[in-house]
Amino acid sequence: MVGRRAPSVLDWLATLALVILALLEVQSGAFPGPVALAAAFQLATILPVAFRRVAPLSAIAINTAVSLPFIVAYGAGNSLADMVTVLLLIYSVGRYSDGRRLLAGAACGLLLVVEVGIGGRLVSPSDWAYVLLLCGSALVLGVALRIQTQRAVFLAVAADRAQRDQEATAQAAVHEERARIARELHDVVAHNVGLIVLQAGGARSVLGTDPDRARMALQQVEETGRQTLAEMRHLVGILRVDEGASRQPLPRLERLPALLDEARASGLTVELTVEGSVVELPAGLELAAYRLVQEALTNVRKHAPTSRAEVRVRYEPDRLRIEVSDDGGPSGAVRDPARNASGPGHGLIGMRERVQLYEGRMEAGPLSDGGFRVEAVLPLSLEPA
Repeated sequence: MVGRRAPSVLDWLATLALVILALLEVQSGAFPGPVALAAAFQLATILPVAFRRVAPLSAIAINTAVSLPFIVAYGAGNSLADMVTVLLLIYSVGRYSDGRRLLAGAACGLLLVVEVGIGGRLVSPSDWAYVLLLCGSALVLGVALRIQTQRAVFLAVAADRAQRDQEATAQAAVHEERARIARELHDVVAHNVGLIVLQAGGARSVLGTDPDRARMALQQVEETGRQTLAEMRHLVGILRVDEGASRQPLPRLERLPALLDEARASGLTVELTVEGSVVELPAGLELAAYRLVQEALTNVRKHAPTSRAEVRVRYEPDRLRIEVSDDGGPSGAVRDPARNASGPGHGLIGMRERVQLYEGRMEAGPLSDGGFRVEAVLPLSLEPA
């Protein structure tokens, strides 16, 4: 395992500091033998520290090979620079090597300890035990940090992959829901255009005999056309019609009682409250509101099937407010992470897409006393672009 491609500035600075310390120790007589030879020996053994991360095995091997002849000839010196150098090289072997390179580097470290013993610096068993423990701790520290770093990198890669998968899943859910919305809006527009044709035909048939009826029919044509233009402004993507798919009447809010009956049949306790004066809504907007309630109840049945749910539909002067909430079950403390509004669930993503399609806003999240709430506000005024 290679740590770097080239020595860092920090490694060069550490090497320079050790060289200066070693030369001062040579000058003070800490090394046996001629001073010039001892200084050259120190330079040769310390310079590999600069490459301890680039090639840790080569660095400790050079240090071991250079040390042996000098120690055999003159003995080991009493040097702090030597000790720090050996510990740094052994640590680097554990930190930046693995497999056979780690074993070879550990063997070189053990040989360095033996060389110090040959040089006469390790006299008693306690001396041997102390040096072996010190060098072994440096090796273990390096290995532990390497394992921790590798684990952190692995977890970061896994988290990045999971995030990409989640984003891909969410994007697929958005595309799927948009395709579904487009198909339903296509049905809405086709229905309205059919009404326009019938109303225009009726106006033409009575134009000469009953101008008032013809005028009323033309007014209906104008209103239906205005709504149709508003719906067409919200069409998303390419309209796709599944071949052979059977066409069912588009659900409207007046079918909410039947929808709640289906939820009750599945075991859910749910109540419906309608507030305000009921007004006729554009077919697409009413369909979006119905689907939102439907998906929210499905969410309740999936994550809190034993809870008590409430559906509120409030007609306000310029907007429609829809709220679906549940108490989380008998304990009132259901906490299912999959219900989080920021999660990858297709249901919440689809509901949000529908609301944003009509320039509304939606909030979804857990309640403070348990349970979950989905609230959406849809503006009632839709003008053609």
